[in-house]
Amino acid sequence: MTNSIFDILAWRDEEIPRVRSLLAMRRFWSASLYPALRDEYEAAISGKVRPQTPDEARPFVDALPGLPRWAWLDRHVQDRLWQDVENMVDARQDELATCLTQRDEDQGAFEIDSDQAYPAYYEQTDFHRQTGGIWQDDRGAAVYAMGARVIHIGKNDNFGLHDVFARDIECETPKRILDLACGFGKTTFSLKKKYPDAVVEGIDLAAPCLRLGRRMANDWGLDINWRQGDVEHLPYEDNSFDLITATMLLHELPLPSIRQTFAEANRVLKPGGILVALENPLMGEPLRDVLTQYHSQIIMEPFHFDFRLANMPDFARDAGFAQVEDKPWFPFGGSAASMQGPKDWLTPWRWTEARTN
Repeated sequence: MTNSIFDILAWRDEEIPRVRSLLAMRRFWSASLYPALRDEYEAAISGKVRPQTPDEARPFVDALPGLPRWAWLDRHVQDRLWQDVENMVDARQDELATCLTQRDEDQGAFEIDSDQAYPAYYEQTDFHRQTGGIWQDDRGAAVYAMGARVIHIGKNDNFGLHDVFARDIECETPKRILDLACGFGKTTFSLKKKYPDAVVEGIDLAAPCLRLGRRMANDWGLDINWRQGDVEHLPYEDNSFDLITATMLLHELPLPSIRQTFAEANRVLKPGGILVALENPLMGEPLRDVLTQYHSQIIMEPFHFDFRLANMPDFARDAGFAQVEDKPWFPFGGSAASMQGPKDWLTPWRWTEARTN
């Protein structure tokens, strides 16, 4: 009997010390080195005009004694994460290949385009420093899936953040739902669980991630359609969907590609349809915003800072959306005030919702 994909990707007893070591280093980076940088920064600007923007803060930040160590550990943890997880996946290669083989009883359509063209920025960037990316082979997709558990401090199987995201969407009885750049389906699963009677489809450039997502969906009994395609050139007719989602997609795209993605979403949504995008905005606090830019550069998110400086509601309106709402989102409680702890390295969330005429 073939093991569940979740069993295959679960950590083994002998791997747990490595995972704990990675988690400890990540916590040290955020909970010790960052507060120390904060103290150095406050000392550096003492008696001077307090910086109000990242550009004003950057000369002070660049001179902080602790910055090189903070940046080195950020890069080191990211690189070691992928090295360790690659070793874990290599030990599972045979099981993984057997598990991902298509079966007659599989649910959901599965459409791969053998002639799929990849944007140059996509082929040329090892996003998040994952060598080879997630699109070239099944190994890369599995490494990404296992690595996400470490990035999110040991949580991945139940996709709690994505469940809360789906919970907060206000769209009554959509018949067709599209999850853009779905990866291996974190949000796609949550959408199908919330709207079990809807046709839910995930689209992504990475065929290996789609294979992995389909196996996960089948192991969970979720009937989801999977299709390879580019969000800038969606392979669907006009007015096809009631709801489209994009979670943590836009910051991975160059600004012209974001505009094209908004335009395509507007095209394939039905009248009155909804696009919901979830992203990380700037904090609005100069030190954090400078360090966030450096963090994005270190972990190979080359378009993230340009995205954060751009105005997504204006992009949506330019694409033809009639109503646009842009607001902070607090998935597990809290408020805007709770995000301002000066010594806490926190993740802010931004909810952009656009409706067609």
